[in-house]
Amino acid sequence: MATVVREHLRLFHSADELFDLVLDVRAYPQFINQITALRVLKESENDLTAEARVRYKFVAEKFTTRVQSCPDTRRIDVSFISGPFRTLNNSWQFLPLSDGSCLVDFFIEAEFKIGMLQMLLEANKARAGQVLINRFSAEAARRYAISGDPSVNLDDEIDALVK
Repeated sequence: MATVVREHLRLFHSADELFDLVLDVRAYPQFINQITALRVLKESENDLTAEARVRYKFVAEKFTTRVQSCPDTRRIDVSFISGPFRTLNNSWQFLPLSDGSCLVDFFIEAEFKIGMLQMLLEANKARAGQVLINRFSAEAARRYAISGDPSVNLDDEIDALVK
């Protein structure tokens, strides 16, 4: 059975900046420790295919994904092509908020072909999603200035976007 993680979080960078950051797949090995190498195999406007080599504890694998982007809606969809997964779907949507910050809607569904890897993923699913989001958040803080005002409560606006 596939492992699913969905997160909604407010980040204090613009939606356009965060969209650009997630699309910068060539830079992933620089700020995501588990990605040891990445190469783009094919690229056209709003569509690329990339192969990543990853290492987590005693596991080393490589997999290929297709990354499709829609700049108008600030959405990125990642789908599985080959590797150790039975299923891998990932999406990011960057929704601008009224103060200049951004609501990030993050979704990942993954299932490994190998039972032991799936058990490892399931046991660490909350941590795995949070680690990934934290790496992107830290890289955004390194690259970009703060947008928005942390003291402004936008809960109603966020609730309306999440529904």
